Amino acid sequence: MYNSILLTELSRVTDYSDSDFAKTLPLFEPLQVKKGEHLFRTGDIADKVYFVEKGCLRQYYINNSGDERNIYFQLENGWCSELVSLLYNKPTDLNLQALEASKLLVINQKNWIYAVTHIPSFTMYFIKAQQPHNYKLKRRLAEATVETPEEKYTRFVKEEAHLLQRIPLFQIAAYLGMTPETLSRIRKRTAKKK
Repeated sequence: MYNSILLTELSRVTDYSDSDFAKTLPLFEPLQVKKGEHLFRTGDIADKVYFVEKGCLRQYYINNSGDERNIYFQLENGWCSELVSLLYNKPTDLNLQALEASKLLVINQKNWIYAVTHIPSFTMYFIKAQQPHNYKLKRRLAEATVETPEEKYTRFVKEEAHLLQRIPLFQIAAYLGMTPETLSRIRKRTAKKK
C-alpha cells in the first residue's frame, strides 16, 4: 500500500488501484524549485507535466503592452502544464513560475504519453479531472467579460479566498485583470461596507 499525495489525488477522482499506481509512480521524478524560478517561458517547448506536492505555481502570459496576466494559480494536489506545447512540440505563449519554494513531481512528455495510452486509470483520471478545471476557466472567462472590477474581486473572495493568504496582492490583481491600485481601492471600499 502506498502513502502518497499523488495517489491520494488520483484516487480522489477515479478508482486507482495499487497495481496501476505501481506502474505510474516510476514515471515521475521529484523536483524542488525555488521561489521565482521558471519551469518554462514563452517560446519554450513545455515538455513536462508538473504535480504540486507542496508550494504554489502560477501560469501567466505577457500581453502586447508587456503586462503579466495570470491565468491560474496551482497549490498542493494540482497539476500544471501546457498540453498543446507538450503534445504538438510547439513553442508555448505561456510562462510557469513558482510563487513559493515548491516540491513537485514531474512527468516528461514520453512518460506522460505512455501513461495515458497504457494505464487506463491514469487516462480516466485526466479525463475526469480536466473537466471541472476547463469549466472553471470557461466560466471565469465568460464572467470577466461582463463583470465590473468590484464584482470580479467579490467573486474571487467568495470562491478563492484561500489564495489571499498565499498570493501577493499584485499577483491577484494580474489574475483579475486590473492594476494593483484598482484592487487596493476595491478592497478599501469592500472593507468599509462590512
